[in-house]
Amino acid sequence: MDWIVRPARHTDEHKVIEAIRSLCTELRGKDVKLPEIAADVFQSIISNTIPGAVFIAETTDGNLIGCATVFIQEVIFRGGSYALIQELWVHPSHRSLSLGAALVRSVEEFCREHSLKRLKVCLPHESFVNFNKTQKFYGRIGFADNGPYMTKMVSMDLK
Repeated sequence: MDWIVRPARHTDEHKVIEAIRSLCTELRGKDVKLPEIAADVFQSIISNTIPGAVFIAETTDGNLIGCATVFIQEVIFRGGSYALIQELWVHPSHRSLSLGAALVRSVEEFCREHSLKRLKVCLPHESFVNFNKTQKFYGRIGFADNGPYMTKMVSMDLK
């Protein structure tokens, strides 16, 4: 089956949101509902209100089979910007067909266009059933281990 990778358009919203929902469901091992604002975030990226991009992989008949989101981050200790792949998903029936690597190549081209020399990716939690496969995939396409990330939810209660 033939496929292409291209930048997402406004009209791809529903397909991309469903792909990201599928990614989150797979990572968490249970059905996930994305917040309503997810569509607004997608549209803000496409409109360049949020610095980044969304790329999709689709079959020649228009079925979405993969997507990647990349965001530009500013950091003082690096003295400027870098790119962060936040989400990368390939439909299970299309994995191991170089689709993920093609999506990352599109992200790399985005980096070159924006003079971003550093590209990072968020790995899933080590308890994710396919963590080792995910880590090996990124290693095969040139990523190096960069240590774990930690997360804290900030309370919105001002008390």
